[in-house]
Amino acid sequence: MKSRSKLLVIVFSAVSLVGGVLVAAEPAERTYWVQLVRGTTDKQPPSSDCKPIGPKISKTFLPVFKWSHYWEMNRQEVKVAVGDKKMVRLNQQRSIEIDLTNITKRKVTAFEGDKPVFKVVDPIGNAMSIIGGDRDTNSSWFIVVRRDKPSDGI
Repeated sequence: MKSRSKLLVIVFSAVSLVGGVLVAAEPAERTYWVQLVRGTTDKQPPSSDCKPIGPKISKTFLPVFKWSHYWEMNRQEVKVAVGDKKMVRLNQQRSIEIDLTNITKRKVTAFEGDKPVFKVVDPIGNAMSIIGGDRDTNSSWFIVVRRDKPSDGI
């Protein structure tokens, strides 16, 4: 019986050690890419500094939304420490907060001015968060938060 209990203690210690190493290997900071996107039927970009969205988001948006063209208005790389949150201004009207204070979840809140307008909560993993709404009768806005670096549109 004593040898079995020693074996359990050794196994428990080994599991604890491995678990500690795995926790220590978790990054203290996560990198996100935030994109402000406009959907429209207009073939022309809304401004000279925006560009078409990349193929990954295009494949997500085109079958679901009514717009035939999507333009990236703003792109930012954002680093957020696990256990912290960060506010990101995308333009004069739109900003988001990426909240990692719950270490298992990523909460993304979209703001119009200072007023929160939408919130999504996803597991902290690599899933893409998408928030959007009508901009006017001819276009919509979307905010995409993702872990992988977006590719440029064609």
